[in-house]
Amino acid sequence: MATYSDAVLDEIRSRVDIVDIVSQFVGLRKAGASWKGLCPFHAEKTPSFMVNPARGIFHCFGCGVGGDAFGFLMRQDRLSFPEAVRALARRGAVELPEERARGGESDREDLYRAMHLAETFYAENLWRAGGERARQYLETRGVDPTVAKRFGLGYAPDGWDSLLSFMRGQNIPDDLLEKAGLVVPRQTGGGFYDRFRGRLLFAIRDLQGRVVAFGGRAFGDEQPKYLNSPETPLYTKGQTLYAIDLARDAIRAKDRALLVEGYLDCLMAHQHGFPETVATLGTAFTPAQLALLRRYCGEVVTFFDADAAGQKAAERAEELLEPSRDSVAWAVNRSGSFADAGALRLRVALLPAGHDPDTLLRSEGAGAFEECIGRSRSLLSYALDRALTDTRDMSGARGRATAFARIAMILSKVSNSEEALALSREAAVKLGVDAAQLWIEAQRLGGALRRPAAGPPPAASAPGVPLAEKELLLLLLHVPASRAALLQIVDEADVAHPPLRALLAALRRRPDAAAEALMSDLPGDAERGMLAALLLDERDWSDAETVETVVTQFSQRFDLKRRLRRIREVSRAIAEGQAAGDVSLPGLQAELQALQREGQQARELTLGGSSEPRSQARPSGPRGVHTNG
Repeated sequence: MATYSDAVLDEIRSRVDIVDIVSQFVGLRKAGASWKGLCPFHAEKTPSFMVNPARGIFHCFGCGVGGDAFGFLMRQDRLSFPEAVRALARRGAVELPEERARGGESDREDLYRAMHLAETFYAENLWRAGGERARQYLETRGVDPTVAKRFGLGYAPDGWDSLLSFMRGQNIPDDLLEKAGLVVPRQTGGGFYDRFRGRLLFAIRDLQGRVVAFGGRAFGDEQPKYLNSPETPLYTKGQTLYAIDLARDAIRAKDRALLVEGYLDCLMAHQHGFPETVATLGTAFTPAQLALLRRYCGEVVTFFDADAAGQKAAERAEELLEPSRDSVAWAVNRSGSFADAGALRLRVALLPAGHDPDTLLRSEGAGAFEECIGRSRSLLSYALDRALTDTRDMSGARGRATAFARIAMILSKVSNSEEALALSREAAVKLGVDAAQLWIEAQRLGGALRRPAAGPPPAASAPGVPLAEKELLLLLLHVPASRAALLQIVDEADVAHPPLRALLAALRRRPDAAAEALMSDLPGDAERGMLAALLLDERDWSDAETVETVVTQFSQRFDLKRRLRRIREVSRAIAEGQAAGDVSLPGLQAELQALQREGQQARELTLGGSSEPRSQARPSGPRGVHTNG
């Protein structure tokens, strides 16, 4: 897997803090010697994702994924191993040796470089001669220049090839610019022209602060009013949020996110003291964006312009809320309590008529905006009101049936038990039905809408791990002193479980390596996940006497297995020799007799001198785990 020396990889690991890296994507809380959060690689509501800074590893006990800082970046940012190494080397200020031609592995880095150069070009054009129109526009919109610079605002000149000419001077090929979404092919005559011309530009960044796309705002009546980058290898619409890199820390600190629709709405919210604000990117709020925010906070407040608030709120409630995967999340469990599983609270703030967040902040100030947030209500509650309001004829049976079905559908997606109970009672009173009827219908719909869980299968579905093999690898990983005695007598054939066998092979190749350094030696995700899980085992290995006893037990066990293998080999050779009429058998027969005597002695020693059958007398490994072969 690795194309770098072990020394280089170890140096990078020592220079970076995996908690800092993972915290860019996952909200983590201290849990003993480790940190815990919601896994970013599969849908879960109860945190099972662990990060251990001492080992420099992560592991999810829900889906089984695990690894080191390199593996996390590879999975999170879809990087190749060399790309992850280079990214972390830059972060840790580690100088890498000269690299040979990388071929396709450098494509993403080349795209990132092109986007960074484009951001620099656009920003410089905003603040120098030629950018007067854009600066005047920002002034009329009340945007502070320091805020504009912090957000990386820029200006695309009117010319057809201004960016194209600049990039050619930087030796960036035209086809790479097209791949990055920065230029468009001409319909006739060949060649390309700039996608963004004569517009104020907003840089869209990923969680690591890298520019992945742009949004361009027209100054006058030009259409479209907003022109956004197309989807590229770096950018997928609906999977990121504007200003998430700037807002992430504030979202985590305040345990809430404010979600607005426009770039300027977001920018002005930050300027007025609401740094937890992010914006959608020209699309409806998506489940992927919801999952992104859920990593950092427990509440999302979304804003709707007053003129279209009702219909939007009702529609988006049904778009944002996903049916529970196991059943209706607020169903009573066997203990009689409700299962909330850490549900994210979604709220809607209704803005005064004629205002969006930008105009409200500029005309009324931060206080009015905060009051608007304080008056926000559950998105579901508002959607239910709209469902009742939209059913014009509630006096007839048909109207009540329509409202009943629509409300039951919305309730089937509620994940907070207290809210579900309150809303079902409220809706039942307004509909003139029994709340139990709504409850039953919502459960039925929840079951019908249930979706299979996304992501890797849970670890529990993996083939069983033999306990004795697991204990052996735990010993070898956590007690390096045991390796000298055991690795020379343990054969890979003695370990049946494939990931554990791969771990043993890695240890045999590098017996002096730190356990976590073996991550880059392993062939796949299953092996790295297994290593991470074993390294997070928190048992105490400091009792030298106990460890010595366990090492002795394993040594005796595998010495016996080695002798038994040799007995089988010699017995087979004798049988084959007899069949062939070979007369040189006495030597083999003598060896067999000696092996049988030694094997019996080793067996008795392994069984503690007991004369009981092997199945009844089992020497124990750590914590009482049996180590019989």
